[in-house]
Amino acid sequence: MKRKYLILLSLSGFILALDQLTKNLVYLNLEPGTVRSYLGGLVTLERTFNAGFAFGLVQRTPDSLRDVVFLGLPVFALVLIVLVFIKLQDDQMLTSIALTTLLAGAMGNLIDRAQYGHVVDFLNLHFGAVSLPAFNVADVSIALGVVLMVVGMVRGGWRGVHGKA
Repeated sequence: MKRKYLILLSLSGFILALDQLTKNLVYLNLEPGTVRSYLGGLVTLERTFNAGFAFGLVQRTPDSLRDVVFLGLPVFALVLIVLVFIKLQDDQMLTSIALTTLLAGAMGNLIDRAQYGHVVDFLNLHFGAVSLPAFNVADVSIALGVVLMVVGMVRGGWRGVHGKA
């Protein structure tokens, strides 16, 4: 089996399992409105629901449109990621890892949307007066994938799926 597929199966499986495990633990052990603080308030856990896009955007969209957009777009993105992944050369490891983290994160949040109609968020970071919106493991995975894609482009220039500039 090619290395890129081993990365895809093992890393995406790990990320997806960690995402769903943490969300289930939060769902079972943290009532909405309850906040648990760690590391002197730098990190807090609070079960919240995100019916919008990242950081709660477009939460006021009508339900019928939201279902089509929030289930249809991630499925389209997943298919696109898989198609690009298939075209990658086996030596494009950074891109393989980036696409794998994007795929796993998108799948984690898509499972939430299909199961609950919203995404379960629970992690909050606070830096003095600045607080990041609530997020989850899938969100971290997606952000990591984007950062890795940018690093890959900056580090080696843009290489297409066939390894050519």
